[in-house]
Amino acid sequence: MVAVFTAAERAAFKSCRRAWDLAAQERRNLEPVVTIGSLDVDRVMRDALAAYYFPGMWDWDRGVVIPLVGQALDKALARQRARLGPGLPPALERQARAIHQLLAAYVEWAPGIERLAPVLVEVEYAADLADPERTDAALFTPGGEHVSYRGRLDLLGVDEHDAYWIMRHRVVREWTPLSTLLRDEETVAACWAWQQYYIGMEIAGTIHNEMRLPTVAPSGGNPAPLSADAAGGAAGTVPQHEGSGGGRSVPQHRRLDARASDPAEPRSVEHDTGQWFRRTWIRRTPTEVAQAGRQLASEAREMYDPGVAVFPSPSEQACGNCPFAAPCLALYQGKETEAAAILTSSYRTRTMEEVKGRLGSVTWSTGRGAAPPRFSGRGS
Repeated sequence: MVAVFTAAERAAFKSCRRAWDLAAQERRNLEPVVTIGSLDVDRVMRDALAAYYFPGMWDWDRGVVIPLVGQALDKALARQRARLGPGLPPALERQARAIHQLLAAYVEWAPGIERLAPVLVEVEYAADLADPERTDAALFTPGGEHVSYRGRLDLLGVDEHDAYWIMRHRVVREWTPLSTLLRDEETVAACWAWQQYYIGMEIAGTIHNEMRLPTVAPSGGNPAPLSADAAGGAAGTVPQHEGSGGGRSVPQHRRLDARASDPAEPRSVEHDTGQWFRRTWIRRTPTEVAQAGRQLASEAREMYDPGVAVFPSPSEQACGNCPFAAPCLALYQGKETEAAAILTSSYRTRTMEEVKGRLGSVTWSTGRGAAPPRFSGRGS
């Protein structure tokens, strides 16, 4: 048996243990019966960008790809509308138009600064954790289940030096301070987990692809479709395929120069900016990545300890959108019977969400984004 430890549960545990205790799959596994819906802007943009960065279409003319990206956006918004029900409030409809405008601007901006080619999009990973006190042994729960850390990458890409990077897409209100990005535990943990998942691959660093929604007018018609003309003919400067004598595509694992080489003057942090966009490249050291794995194991051991202390961590940020605010407040006031009644009447056991497969998330491309070469080191 496997105990699944996710990035979301880790963040909840560190933010508020009471909310984690109520929601985590390995704990009470509850969710509200009725949810107050809001448009998941991050999810919509990630779905659209998964089509934009689909590895199999990276070398295609953007005039062919951009209409498909627009269709992916429309489908993502349709799924959100179906989830929220009919009659979206005007504010959410304005938000949907802003998303259209944001994506239209992105497909114009990105080709001018793109320095990597996609390898996989929306791909899941799983990595077994080692016992923090015995690195040669797996971490087990008191019930005998080994602990597996699981998550999903928005994008795994390769740059012009054949170095691999993990990219995360985020829609933000304000740019995230660099100090926060440098300490982004989830993305560094993803670097560690992916290196365990694909033994031998080294991740050079993380790319934080931040986007800010533009302000749109309160009223207006349907947004115009994405313009393929404005996007130009190429997606970026790093192609998926490289021509050989007859102009054929040369798979990466067949190229002799496929192993990563350092740029002449590597910088630890780089920025690419636009009106509504900021992309931050952060190189991660092997020490930093290894330390992230050890910290994951230590935190997981505490989470699965039967005697783990569960307490609230009240704050405006944590409590503002917490789905467990009502029962938590009752517990905070010592009204345990009232809290139990609220949990019984307004919450249910969470059902496992079916995650459908996505093109580009499983198979490797046959060009620059192909399955990487055999690396020297472990197992060689």
